[in-house]
Amino acid sequence: MSTNGHPDLHYLVDARWVGDGGPGRVTEHMLRGLSELVPSGRWSIWGPPAALELWPQAEWIPSRYPPIAMYSQREFPGPRTARADVAFYPHQLRPAWHLAPVEVTTIHDTIPFRYPPIPRLRVAMKLYFRRMAALSTVVATDSEFSRRSLMADLGLPAERIDLLAISIDRAFVERVRALRATATSPPVPTLAQRAIFIGRDLPHKNLDRLVRAFARTSFQRDGGELTLVGVGDNAHARLNAIAASAGTRLVCPGFLPQDELETMLATSAVLVQPSLEEGFGLPVAEALAAGIPVAVSSGGSLPEILRGTWPTFDPLDLDAIANGIDQAVGRTDVPDLAWATPVDLAKSALAAIAHALADKRNR
Repeated sequence: MSTNGHPDLHYLVDARWVGDGGPGRVTEHMLRGLSELVPSGRWSIWGPPAALELWPQAEWIPSRYPPIAMYSQREFPGPRTARADVAFYPHQLRPAWHLAPVEVTTIHDTIPFRYPPIPRLRVAMKLYFRRMAALSTVVATDSEFSRRSLMADLGLPAERIDLLAISIDRAFVERVRALRATATSPPVPTLAQRAIFIGRDLPHKNLDRLVRAFARTSFQRDGGELTLVGVGDNAHARLNAIAASAGTRLVCPGFLPQDELETMLATSAVLVQPSLEEGFGLPVAEALAAGIPVAVSSGGSLPEILRGTWPTFDPLDLDAIANGIDQAVGRTDVPDLAWATPVDLAKSALAAIAHALADKRNR
């Protein structure tokens, strides 16, 4: 399908996620890719001022609220007054009404209601996902695993689901790779005895088992420690109690500035991703691209993005997690895989939009 846009159409991109975790990074990469492609048509981006910095040529519709939960419903009529022909949402937390006749909504995965942070919200969250999918002409997602989940959990037909080419941050990867080259160069390598996890504390991230399993590793017996980056303060007491009970050497530095994160990742012996499920697994992709060994579970899309080049472990088995970490430490045969770029991501988003426009015409 065409990835050039249509000169007579007005496109609206929900960019409120810029600067907010994984969805923010996907949005940022897409805007950078669109800026390079310069697609035809009139383009408006709805979000914070930082969004316009990523695509200065677009028109800007300021957002008043962050995109989380009920705040998504407070900007009424908001960008509805722009009268766009097509709207693209990079996340399922979107307004519960139409902003355009043709809409593409990204549902990254069904993990939020399969592993809800508050179990009693499971049914309400699933109904919300169904509502957002019903509003959409086409749904976009991150992986074949996520496509299958959308079909099984929400009953969506395959022909209504398009895949996005999730891109890595190449500039970030190159900085980490350069730091790692310095850290591992003779005569005095400074690579730390550290296994690092990067992400939030959510049920599907499987951090409780990771902390218990780490105490069983040869890596810890040889002086290694487990560092959980990005885990909020409210989880520290629980995780530290588990670590004390298991005998795990644990460090929880919280959220780190970008330069500190890059240095810590570059000097780590291994990145660990123990998730029960992942819709994509961006930290794994970027660690591999930077030449860092990974210890990865078999959950969700993780085997898919590894493409058979790297072993995985059972995330429910403590010994398997420990063995996975020990087997990854010290490996130098990190595969040199090809990863999508922001332009690739933008092209896949434009293809999903073209699909939605064609579907609307054929109804």
